[in-house]
Amino acid sequence: MSSKNNTAKDSEVLPDPEAAKPAQSVSVTVRLQPVEHSHQPIFSNFTTVQTGTGVVFVDFGFLEPQTMAHLARLGQPGVKIPEAIEGRLACRMALGLDTVANLANQLNHLLRSAAASQAQPAQPAAAEGQGVEGAAEPIH
Repeated sequence: MSSKNNTAKDSEVLPDPEAAKPAQSVSVTVRLQPVEHSHQPIFSNFTTVQTGTGVVFVDFGFLEPQTMAHLARLGQPGVKIPEAIEGRLACRMALGLDTVANLANQLNHLLRSAAASQAQPAQPAAAEGQGVEGAAEPIH
């Protein structure tokens, strides 16, 4: 037998209903301090992705413009396919799987936003049947 003085209250035994709710997304500003020349952008026009154990390697490279033009012609009749293409490794990033997932989410959000912003101005002009020649496009 137990007395009422020894019984736990519902709030002590049952989980808090607020705590059971899934965590909401919050936005926090992160300021990264540059180290040496890390604040300088590195131009890349080519990427590769390789997987390792629990890590993903993303290589950012640069191919010369004439090489890019040659790649565009590959598969056409009479165009010889080279054994290898020379380029320069601009940067190699080793990312954990959680960081890769976060990067993929950010890139997908950016691409959806860019597609929506490009499609939005085109819809009213198409509906009215009027196009504006030489209109400035938003810079992204």
